[in-house]
Amino acid sequence: MAEQPTPTSAEEVESVYETERLDGPGCVALLESTPIGRVGFRVNAAPMVLPVNFAWFEDSVVFRTLEGKMLAAAAGQDVCFEVDRWDAAKRSGSSVVATGTARLVTDWAECEQLENIGLVPWARQPWRPLWVRIDPVEITGRVLR
Repeated sequence: MAEQPTPTSAEEVESVYETERLDGPGCVALLESTPIGRVGFRVNAAPMVLPVNFAWFEDSVVFRTLEGKMLAAAAGQDVCFEVDRWDAAKRSGSSVVATGTARLVTDWAECEQLENIGLVPWARQPWRPLWVRIDPVEITGRVLR
């Protein structure tokens, strides 16, 4: 069997894997309806991807963390954030990737506003008092059918 060339662009990925682009409202709908996502960032120059429960709030991804933990290290970095959903029986699914800079929320008024959105960390202990916000500069999505 001949080896397939590796796709190098979004268009090539779509043709090889029978995907189509998800439009802006479709991307936002997936971000609003998915409780768990993954944050990709660097720790000591090595790539790291960690799951978080999050909220889509005012066109941004927000999640909680603890000081000194790896997710706090994402603050100040260019990051990617990914959510997906799939149907194994139908062998279909969709994925959204948002890219932007993560930042610790330090403004007290913004922190108070985030405290009222109802996002409770899934991790049992201890409480995560810090908020991280990703203001996306790009959001892309794909649907695999």
